[in-house]
Amino acid sequence: MNKKFLYILIAGLLAMQFSYSQEKPLEVSLGSINTESKRNAIDFGIRYAKTLDSLFKKQDILLSGKNSLFQASPEFIVQSGTNDAFSSIDVKLSGLFMLFKTTTIDNQLTPCTDCFMDLLPISVGIETNNTFSTINGIIEFGYVPWYQSPMMKKVPSWMKNTKIGVFLQAGYKFNIDTTNIIPVGGQIDESKEAVDDRIFRVKGSFAIDTKSLFEINGVGVGLVGSADGWYDFLNSEVYYTIKGAARFFLTQNKDKYFDLKYQKGSGAPNFNQGDQFGIGLTMTF
Repeated sequence: MNKKFLYILIAGLLAMQFSYSQEKPLEVSLGSINTESKRNAIDFGIRYAKTLDSLFKKQDILLSGKNSLFQASPEFIVQSGTNDAFSSIDVKLSGLFMLFKTTTIDNQLTPCTDCFMDLLPISVGIETNNTFSTINGIIEFGYVPWYQSPMMKKVPSWMKNTKIGVFLQAGYKFNIDTTNIIPVGGQIDESKEAVDDRIFRVKGSFAIDTKSLFEINGVGVGLVGSADGWYDFLNSEVYYTIKGAARFFLTQNKDKYFDLKYQKGSGAPNFNQGDQFGIGLTMTF
């Protein structure tokens, strides 16, 4: 058997096994929230983001090396709603380099399944909101350590439910005519980034997803949360967003769930530091 083919095949199976986030890349959510200005609003979101098991799907661009893999695929994340609900739209083309150590089994070079891996994401795209009153062009480079392998015995099981990463973001904030747009509450752009000017930030990210911790009458219950922080080098400003939810899985395969959620800070591009909370239903496809 061709060594490169065997090598890619094993790496592909490994990537599928490593994927601890949802296997279905598309999420659609709808909920009811209380906004920053204490108004009731409908909140909705759409998320399309590939997991590592997409490395070997036909629609992705895949290149292999001696101890690395690369994939490229589109990604978009939309958060919006009525009244002054937080609004952010992130659309980009993302590439992912996966670097790993190798070992030899039966004279065949294979990935080391109990070793740490290095993920180097790179992307280009835009950040905007639902009124398109802010449009940022962004290039992003990042580093994400991968320690979720089930064969990695030296990593505690609880830690495998987490993700961390650091990202360098550079770009440009375009000047958009906002004459007839009057934002209020959670819609207000509170960033210090000036229009017709450069963007240069560093972002740190932490996330946890416990999946189903226990069951109540057949309903799985878990916790999810994330914290993202940005440092704006050009304006010496710090922004952040914190999200948390109690999650109730409505199906055995966990493709539908109900959240009691809270969010502090809208994130890019508005970096609004208000908060909102509510309930929501999410389905994955």
